[in-house]
Amino acid sequence: MPSSTLELAPVLSEDRRSARSKRMLRQAYTALIEERGLDGFSIGDLTERADLNRGTFYAHYKDMDDLHRSFEQEIIDSLANLKPRLQAVPLTELVAFSRKGIPPRICIEIFDVFHNHAPLLRLLLSPQGDAAFQARLRDQLCTDLMRSVLHEKYTRKPEPLTEYYIAYYASALVGLIWHWLKRNTPESSEEMAGIMLSIMFLKPGDPIELKGA
Repeated sequence: MPSSTLELAPVLSEDRRSARSKRMLRQAYTALIEERGLDGFSIGDLTERADLNRGTFYAHYKDMDDLHRSFEQEIIDSLANLKPRLQAVPLTELVAFSRKGIPPRICIEIFDVFHNHAPLLRLLLSPQGDAAFQARLRDQLCTDLMRSVLHEKYTRKPEPLTEYYIAYYASALVGLIWHWLKRNTPESSEEMAGIMLSIMFLKPGDPIELKGA
């Protein structure tokens, strides 16, 4: 038993070091993006800001493109991991929102993901940003999230109108997120979840105001 514990200790320590290095690279990458834009710095600038050597960078990533793609994928994965819980939101929670203005926790967490990656997403979703990522977010994730809240009868045999409904709200959701990000996220994630749901529940002729306000 003692020998097994000793054998595992270096591995666990190495895992912690690896996670720490990646965290430092992320923090430096985010800071440099805000200061100089996506293409305004080199690997040397990045490692200097992170107080790491170039060897540490190459131990985790092949190049800057690899680092960038890994961060994009992390955003996608973080949101995709929320999908099962979004699908499980009971109708009572949506009714509670429509009556009291209390958004389901899972909707707040969706905006938490965007808030946590705000500096990078501000650039990716801007008009001069990454069109491929924007399409991926809209078509492979937001569309998936929108589909997950549809009633089962619409997903079993989707009609053309259903597909247009999903496309409309998926694009609208990306636009909503971008507008929030470019304003430097003045509203909290909870406020944004309420805004999103208020818009989705808005009927023609209704006053434009937050539900439960």
